[in-house]
Amino acid sequence: MGKSKKKRFRQPKQQPTGLPSVKEVISNEEDDIECSGGNNQSIGLLEKLQSVSVDERECTCTTIANVVGDRKSLDTLLMQNVVRSLAPLLLDDSPSVREASAGALRNMSIHGQTVCEKMIQDDVMTPVVTFLQKYATDLLSSNRHDGTKKEKDLHNPHLNTVLQIVHLLLNLCETNNTAVNIINKHSVVNLLLDCIKSQQLSLDLALASAQCLQTVTEDNKEAVQICSLPESTSILEEALLSPGDSMQHALLQVHTAGTFYNMKDSLSAATQNQTLQAVVKVVAGTLTIDSLEVVRAVLPQLQNQGNMEDDDKTEMKEPTGEMRLKQLSSNLEESIKEAMAILTAQQVALEIISNMCCPEDDGLEELDSSSSSSDDFADNQMLHDESPLMSPLCLSAEVHGLLIHHQMPKKVLEKTNYPDKSLLQDLLRHKEGKPLFRGLLRVQSRALICLQNIISAIDVESLGGTDALTMVFGILMAIVMREPAPKGEELIESLTSAVRAVFQKMALEKISPKDLSETQLVRLSSFAQGSNSDGIKVNTVGILGSVGNLLATQQGSEQVLQAVGERLVEVATRDPSLWVVAEALDAIFDTFGDGQMADVVADRLELVAKLKVIAPKLKAKLKQSKVSLSEHLPIVLNARTNLLRFIKYKEAQVS
Repeated sequence: MGKSKKKRFRQPKQQPTGLPSVKEVISNEEDDIECSGGNNQSIGLLEKLQSVSVDERECTCTTIANVVGDRKSLDTLLMQNVVRSLAPLLLDDSPSVREASAGALRNMSIHGQTVCEKMIQDDVMTPVVTFLQKYATDLLSSNRHDGTKKEKDLHNPHLNTVLQIVHLLLNLCETNNTAVNIINKHSVVNLLLDCIKSQQLSLDLALASAQCLQTVTEDNKEAVQICSLPESTSILEEALLSPGDSMQHALLQVHTAGTFYNMKDSLSAATQNQTLQAVVKVVAGTLTIDSLEVVRAVLPQLQNQGNMEDDDKTEMKEPTGEMRLKQLSSNLEESIKEAMAILTAQQVALEIISNMCCPEDDGLEELDSSSSSSDDFADNQMLHDESPLMSPLCLSAEVHGLLIHHQMPKKVLEKTNYPDKSLLQDLLRHKEGKPLFRGLLRVQSRALICLQNIISAIDVESLGGTDALTMVFGILMAIVMREPAPKGEELIESLTSAVRAVFQKMALEKISPKDLSETQLVRLSSFAQGSNSDGIKVNTVGILGSVGNLLATQQGSEQVLQAVGERLVEVATRDPSLWVVAEALDAIFDTFGDGQMADVVADRLELVAKLKVIAPKLKAKLKQSKVSLSEHLPIVLNARTNLLRFIKYKEAQVS
């Protein structure tokens, strides 16, 4: 069977958390009304950006920052090349115009790859880099020898504008290599390091810069080279050992740990080992924090001071929701920032561990498996007899030892717990609670993916033995069977990925799951029915294949085995995705390759006859879709070859 593919995490684009909002910086509600009262046509807005009046330019930038929350309005503005008029205002003579322009550009950039590519195409990077070189360097230099945060710094327009631009850079670099190349060319990495060093001046700026640096150093030799210099490493080490005990300091440490992990291949063997120890120690400490308790502590304040959600209105766009923080008390605002910081920190920590368990070359072994052309199946050897259901364990001894020493499997498993239903309902009653709600579910999803990668990469004995694996199975199945059923594509794909990894490990070790019922299999299968996610479909057929592999030789398993076979044949026959079909066929091969019960059920299903119908259709679809299959091509080619072998093998059994 195709192995459970481990998932590597790129730094995800996310709405900034724990930071002042764009609208908080550049506007208040009264300003919004005043600025929106004029001509709202896009062409009129573009003309006003060129106004000789400072107030009108600032007001227009604020209006744009507000309206781009609506995607249709944003698309209209982009068609009018708004960035070519807006971005140069980053260099306006007026600090307030520069600040408003940066806020509007940042709001645009949160809409993803297509928007960011258009912004790059319209040359947003030239004024961004020029601003940073002209203003940010002076700002940081003037505070470099003064460790005291002054009251005037809290409202410094240069500081706030730099903050917005760093977030803008983050969003651009997450989606566009051109932005990364420009950063390399103009030594912006050095500036980000200076911003991280300035955490006493602005922890918000240090956090944004650390997140941006973690993103920029991923697969970027030029940036890693700069970060590996002694003066740079010293700054990063100071951030990694940040003395603050707040959740925001924990987030700073985790982002810095992520940068160090990106740098590992550039370090000497001795230094690399020390770096890995430091990274895993920070990650382990972050995951030890009870984020649920941190969020629960915010609830009483939310209930007393928060803004109740209006059920009659549609959910606000994220930037508009952030503006609501202005209305809150400083204590509640700080509590929300702290809660969001730990949720983000644990999300990043889980992504780091996931990537440790998922080497860059993972999956390449599949490329060679499709070249075999032998049709000799006479030796009665099926794929599952000689080839492992999963990839070989591939963790280095150092990483393996660190993960076990810090009890990482246990810590990750704890984060898979489904948040209390009443807590989630309470959060949803308040506009300010919605980001916390999403953060909790995102931590759970990342934990499930991380658990999948850990189970795939670590041997059963190191995981705690068969009893521990059975316990993990029980915990995951409890989540699967929860009422109401889990929803949301991200959560379902993460959950089915983890369940698939556990089942495959159990099949590999010949560990029969206790109390596995047909009802549980029906629930798992239901996740794929009606879903548009190929990932979820592939996970579910992988689960069924592992279950079938275990049941194939067990007496009294006909009923469940037949249900498994019927579902797999249905997917292999009807699903429009060649990748899903190929995985379903692999699952069929593992389930019905050998075993007395498997043979009985295969005859009952008329399996060979049905596979003979599938074979020519698969060949025709493959010829049409070969180019578009991309990374899934080897899997489909392998399934096509093994389908013909399997049919020959089963026919030979009968004769």
